[in-house]
Amino acid sequence: MDYEDIDELEADVYSKNFKTPQQVQSYLFNEVYKRNHTLYLNSIEWDTSWLKHDTPQEAEEKRRIINERKQQIEMENSPFAKWF
Repeated sequence: MDYEDIDELEADVYSKNFKTPQQVQSYLFNEVYKRNHTLYLNSIEWDTSWLKHDTPQEAEEKRRIINERKQQIEMENSPFAKWF
C-alpha cells in the first residue's frame, strides 16, 4: 500500500487499526468500564459552554427588547395603524 496517496482522514483510520469511532466507544463501554453506564458517561468530556444561564439583568434586558419588538409589530399590523 502506498501511504503517500492517502488523505489525512484515511491515514487516521489506518493508524487506529481500522476502528471506527463507534467501535472505539463500544470497546470503552464494554471492556474498559465493564458496561457500567454511570462510569462511562462520567468519563466523557461534555461541552457545556452553550448552557450558560443569563444573569437577572441580562434576562430582564432580553424580556424588555422582546416586548418592545412585539409592541412594534402589533402597531405595524394593527388595522388602526394609520391613526397611530
